[in-house]
Amino acid sequence: MARKKRRHFQEICLYYRQIVILLVCCLVVLGIFGLKMINKNEFPDYTVREGIVAAVFPGATSEEVEQEVTKPLENYIFSYKEVLKEKTYSYSRDGMSIIVVELNENLEDKDEFWSKFKHGVATFKSSLPRGVVAVRVQDDFGDVSSELISLESKDKTYRELNEYMKIIKDSLRMVPSVGKMSVTGMQMPQIAIYLDTDKLSQYGISYLAIAQELAGKGFTSTGGSLQDKKYKSPIYVDESLNKIYDVENAVVYSDLRGNVVRLKDVAEVKYEYPTLDEYITVNGTKALLLSVSNKQGMDVSRMGTAINDKLDHIKAELPADVKINKITDQKQVVDDSIYDFLRELLIAIVTVLLVVVLIMPRQVAAVAAATMPVTIFISLGLFYIFDLELNTVTLAALIMTLGMIVDDSIVIIDGYVNNLALGITRWRSAVLATDHFLKSIFSATLCISITFFPFLITMTGVMHDFLKMFPWAISIVLFVSMIIAQTLLPILMYFCIRKPIETGVRKDGKKAFNLLDVMQRFYNKAIDLCFVHWKLTLGTAVVTIVAGAVAFVRLPQKLMPIAQRDQFAVEIFMPTGSTVQHTTWLADSLEHMIRRMPGVVSVANFHGMSSPRFQTTYAPQIPGDNFAQFIVNTKSIDETERLVSECKRRFTNYFPEGIVKIKHLSYSKEENPIEVRLTGNDLTTLTLAADSVTARLRRISGLELVRTDWREPLATTRVTLNDNAVSRLGLTNAAVQMTLALRYTSGLPVSQMWDGDYGPKTVLKTHHSDSATVDNLYDEQIPVMGGLKSVPLREVATVQKKMEYGQIVHRNGLRTISVIAETDQDVNVERMTGKIMKIVAAMPLPNDVHVSYGGQYETDQEQIPNIIHALIISIAIIFFVLLWHFRSVSESFIMLASLSLCVFGAAVGIKLSGIDLSLTCVLGFVSLMGVLVRNGIILFDYAKELYTEKHLSVRDAILEASKERMRPIFLTSACASTGVIPMLLGGSSLWMPMAAVIFWGTIITMFFILTVMPVAYWRFMGDPAKKLGKEVRMMSR
Repeated sequence: MARKKRRHFQEICLYYRQIVILLVCCLVVLGIFGLKMINKNEFPDYTVREGIVAAVFPGATSEEVEQEVTKPLENYIFSYKEVLKEKTYSYSRDGMSIIVVELNENLEDKDEFWSKFKHGVATFKSSLPRGVVAVRVQDDFGDVSSELISLESKDKTYRELNEYMKIIKDSLRMVPSVGKMSVTGMQMPQIAIYLDTDKLSQYGISYLAIAQELAGKGFTSTGGSLQDKKYKSPIYVDESLNKIYDVENAVVYSDLRGNVVRLKDVAEVKYEYPTLDEYITVNGTKALLLSVSNKQGMDVSRMGTAINDKLDHIKAELPADVKINKITDQKQVVDDSIYDFLRELLIAIVTVLLVVVLIMPRQVAAVAAATMPVTIFISLGLFYIFDLELNTVTLAALIMTLGMIVDDSIVIIDGYVNNLALGITRWRSAVLATDHFLKSIFSATLCISITFFPFLITMTGVMHDFLKMFPWAISIVLFVSMIIAQTLLPILMYFCIRKPIETGVRKDGKKAFNLLDVMQRFYNKAIDLCFVHWKLTLGTAVVTIVAGAVAFVRLPQKLMPIAQRDQFAVEIFMPTGSTVQHTTWLADSLEHMIRRMPGVVSVANFHGMSSPRFQTTYAPQIPGDNFAQFIVNTKSIDETERLVSECKRRFTNYFPEGIVKIKHLSYSKEENPIEVRLTGNDLTTLTLAADSVTARLRRISGLELVRTDWREPLATTRVTLNDNAVSRLGLTNAAVQMTLALRYTSGLPVSQMWDGDYGPKTVLKTHHSDSATVDNLYDEQIPVMGGLKSVPLREVATVQKKMEYGQIVHRNGLRTISVIAETDQDVNVERMTGKIMKIVAAMPLPNDVHVSYGGQYETDQEQIPNIIHALIISIAIIFFVLLWHFRSVSESFIMLASLSLCVFGAAVGIKLSGIDLSLTCVLGFVSLMGVLVRNGIILFDYAKELYTEKHLSVRDAILEASKERMRPIFLTSACASTGVIPMLLGGSSLWMPMAAVIFWGTIITMFFILTVMPVAYWRFMGDPAKKLGKEVRMMSR
């Protein structure tokens, strides 16, 4: 019985074409549905592996905090293997220790770690000095707010605003995708008890006695319960202090004869707002700020739409003097970026189709063009199924692969048309063409897609998170394109291209003009000359490779650019010890000037505090009385560029009292572009070294705001008790500290009153609490003998002024002073850092001071080796795929060596575009290697076919192959380069560099593919007949 002939897969698709078309249509519908339902975001979710440990140690200097709190805490924190010691740093300040804890970048479950860490720190607190009143771990430091919503009013009180804010929170809580919500800027009123020291002395009552009496009256505890055999009923004892009248009439002293002293007899009781030390204004109006985060994996755009709907309903019911505004709106950012990319995608599709239509015959162009939207929609459907977001990264992958999508169709259609010209039937031609290029297309697709995956292995941190969807998106699109080319394309070719494509002939009998024919004739002459002058051809290639490599090495680097936003940030740093009022004076002055500038929409002013994290890479500053921050919203991205430049020019050195830092939002994590770190043990030596480096850097043109992170020295007042007087009067350090703390702080909380969920505190104060001088301190009456008598402080202690370090910084547990600086906008940071390194190396710094560098330099040094390793792995993968494809080491090595031809094209693209070498440039370079490999495989496969089947020599085979494959190689290169033109013209600071490398690199590399690679193949491949003869002789021995 005759054996049944095996059908090709492509023939089966042709035979069951109705089923194939139905499946394709279903997948396209899935893609359309997926485009609507898929999660949309600006970027993939980032994991910020940072947290803060804050310890409060009242009355301690920065050095005391460093030695007694910071160092023990650091030693404990470093006992956790999950902590990245090199990136963990701390600030020891007056009465406070702040440690920023960085976790290892390979840590997966950070929530589990923080839970364990919090418990450990809480236990460790008992090992710290008794004066440490609190140690807190903030593990949400890296949480990013999707929306910052302000509630503003000039006339309403904070309590009234808070009631409206509760309505907003309750409404937004019903949105399923809303995650964490937090309110900042709320100011609670207080009941202030201003004690009269003379009256207290008259009655012989001490501060401590009043504090204890009031604390007892405001304390709530269980009163037990009444119960019988069937029921238990709890007993509650009402608090004594429920309103200000209760506070005024609280009994603070009584005797056996019935004499009582009420609080109003020895103090003045007021209901007031405390001095504002952390508050928010928007365009000068007091405001509360609601930070809203979305749940992980939820659609930010849909959440933003739901929030807007809720806010619209609430706005309609608010009084006229209460306004709701968006300070940051991630939904708008996402929608704008997705819209821009979809527009660029549509323009790219049209551009590629125009190239195909203009260059190729009409029927061929129609078939090739038809596969593009089909591939895109099916890919979007698979994105939706595999839970890939639609963000700028995945859309960039789509745009980048547009030209490659058409490549598969062009190559196969070219083979199909040639088969028809040989007289083969349409059915057989379609089957043969698709089957003939199956292995070539599969190998090329595998090379391009798999070479991006090493970046997921080598890259770490934010850059890994940024790239995690890119290889998957590219792989899906390319493999969908390959499958469509093997299944749907044969059907389209069979029905749409029914006869060989005839070269156009006019009615007068003359041949019509055809661009490809002209190019073919020119190329045939050029390639013949290249083979004749093969030494010159290869020599020119070597020269361009060397020139490209030299240019590449010298390119300025900046891995991640600034973010293009319609907002920017302003940070204000006042001298150490500045009050909030003084900081506010400068901040308000600057705000008024900025608000008057054309193009400014709003200014959110954070007094004494920093904003919530509203962008992943913009870390909030450590708050303090001497700090303020603005979020400035502008009318457009172009206005932001103009305003940042103008603000830097006008305000950077405008205020001699403080430092004004105008900041573009950036995709990079470093806070300061320039950072020179000096590490050592001796504070004096470190300070002197830092001062000399600071002075030298201030003389360098192009640097601005040169300063250190240790801040200015802090003027303090030190009280030293006289031992003899203390012993005679029965005084203790603790008693004096308590007395001074009661009178020279903003108040000592003693109780809290509750009205529903509103609970103002009751605090003890004196009239010196918010404003006092050294003379007041000298004359301060210190109660002795149980409060029956008091003596001036000058009689029991010496009071002297002393300068203390304003801030002591540790990195990796070591004392480190960082000299930090900003650069002018047109200054390349990498080159400036190199210049600074040479200057600092020539300075005579002490031997025990170690110098290292942070800022952009540190980021580049961490990530560039990872990028190089990824490229090496990618090239190795390409080699093994080529080895599998060609089954020839020599062919694979020739192709591998040809990858170096991409270097010149990429360098030229970066130079012509005037951009820095960035991470996306590297992605473009990898894509460029893929284009070269794809076209090289098509060229080498046909040459091999000619010398094995037609027995041509290697020279004639590769020469014939290059002439035959010129058209598909030119067309695929043209489609790949024109596909990224919209991205190139779009001007995105993040993605335009990738487009520049692909556009210019593809064009330049195409000439090398068509000229250098054929010659290199001929000279280094060797004669197959001689190889075969040698193998036969070896086998016969």
